[in-house]
Amino acid sequence: MRKYRTLFIDLDNTLFDFKRASRMAFCETYELLGYGRFFESFEQYMEIYEPRNKELWALYDKGDIDKSELNRLRYIHPLAAVGHPDEALAAQFCVEALARIPYKNVLLPGALDLLGYLYPRYEMFILSNGFTELQAQKMRTTGIDKYFKKIILSEDIGVNKPNPKIFEYAIKAANAEKSSSIMIGDAFETDILGAANIGLDQIFLNREALTELPFAPTYNVANLLEIKSIL
Repeated sequence: MRKYRTLFIDLDNTLFDFKRASRMAFCETYELLGYGRFFESFEQYMEIYEPRNKELWALYDKGDIDKSELNRLRYIHPLAAVGHPDEALAAQFCVEALARIPYKNVLLPGALDLLGYLYPRYEMFILSNGFTELQAQKMRTTGIDKYFKKIILSEDIGVNKPNPKIFEYAIKAANAEKSSSIMIGDAFETDILGAANIGLDQIFLNREALTELPFAPTYNVANLLEIKSIL
């Protein structure tokens, strides 16, 4: 008898190749807004943007900053770093880039194969910290919306993974039981630790082959297709 009935799956960088999609959208926006005036290259822009973006998302996940502050700070940072702290231009970059990301048809390797395998066997729900206005469109663009019963987003609930409240909410929204549910995600701090903290099993999509983890997740896989051997 199958142990699990309900799957909670992260979207960005688990199924949807957010890194690739955002890079494509950012490059288009960089050219559109003439950012070559300020930067030596698009690569220089990204080298400035990415570390600060990662720091700010960590603050957002903890609830230390809100969505508007996250977007303001991460898009002004590269301009400020090269001596052009134009708030209006940064805000325009934000609007243009975010409008483009969800229309990039870029799934991670094995995503469609895995979803096709899981769909007849489990009830599946997206559980994401991503923005409401983007996540549903990403799923429509990539054609994976048909596999999921519901999209559960932190922005709709008011707390982010790894806060236990969003996981508890997801269990109730899915009319599921913890003992027969599992969380699948690529982010240890938000997906795996958050699920473990409420007693929910986890599959860590460990593409970077991290070995020094705070604890051993229930399952540890290097790619999406390995999940077939578990579920």
